Amino acid sequence: MAEEKSFQVLDPTATPSVATAGMADRPNSLAGMRIGLLRNDKLNSESLLDAIYDVLSERFEFANAYRVNKGDASRPADPDFLSDFSNEVDVALLANGD
Repeated sequence: MAEEKSFQVLDPTATPSVATAGMADRPNSLAGMRIGLLRNDKLNSESLLDAIYDVLSERFEFANAYRVNKGDASRPADPDFLSDFSNEVDVALLANGD
């Protein structure tokens, strides 16, 4: 009679968790907000942001849109650039295209 072998099956899935530490509070509405569209130099990042903006603008009337390009996608934005950007907007949308 052959010896019976067994093995343990592991479940690689985990309960998803969302880190919220350090995140800004979400506004109740985007109505009247100054929307910042921050892109990098990657292909399609501008198109992606514009498409998202178009969808949101059908639901909300924004005060204005502030579109900027941080430049090189492989480097972080300069802290002074981000400080200036954050002073111009209430909510920021960022895109990384390809």
